Amino acid sequence: MAHTTPIDIIDAHVWLGEEHHLSLNAPELIRRMDDAKVAVAVARPMGAELAVVNARGNDRVLAAGQRVRGLVTANPWFGDEAIAQLQKCRDRGAVGLYLHPSRQGFMPTDPVVRPLITLAAELRWPVVFHTGTYIQSDVLAVAEVARRNPAVTFVADAAGFSDMWFELPDLLGQAPNLMLCTSLIWGRAIATAVQLHGPSRVMFGSGEPRDRIAAALGRVQRLELSEPQRRMLLCDNARRVFGIG
Repeated sequence: MAHTTPIDIIDAHVWLGEEHHLSLNAPELIRRMDDAKVAVAVARPMGAELAVVNARGNDRVLAAGQRVRGLVTANPWFGDEAIAQLQKCRDRGAVGLYLHPSRQGFMPTDPVVRPLITLAAELRWPVVFHTGTYIQSDVLAVAEVARRNPAVTFVADAAGFSDMWFELPDLLGQAPNLMLCTSLIWGRAIATAVQLHGPSRVMFGSGEPRDRIAAALGRVQRLELSEPQRRMLLCDNARRVFGIG
């Protein structure tokens, strides 16, 4: 029997905080990570801390512990205040910028968000966009932003769930700096993206607590992937994109 090196799984998308019926704090996240044998998670704020009180949400994800990396946010309508907030987060070890056009009230191609994208480029941060919630979180608009900013890595979180995922295979071909996060999507979409564009364009993320880490991980584990492909999805791609040592 061939020897298989264990994979240090990285969950590239979890939420911390409270939003309507959903809630997750750091100790409970760690417990769920342990249950699913996940080594590291990349967490972003949720609810009011995503839309309005960004500093509080960023503090939450940046203080969540050594096994959690902070994917921080700032509402672009806050202008200079948003830029200052992100610069503070950079100094505290944040690994990227998270933007949710539907929650934060803008289109990905709007001029108001350009200063944040410019800052992300300067900081060498990836930019993760929520995609799929009609109409602001349009995957076509995110792909356009990626084409305009070829030096920045963009990640389509939630993969256009639920109405736009079918757009992504073609868009990945048009924008080589655009990646797909597997949170909230089904195996068929993941397999299609890997088949058409290779495993380096896809990273595992669960969307916990909206989805469950174990369920999301199971969808990836059931795919007919080679061991190198599986390792890229579950670990290597997130390590590269977010600079996780």
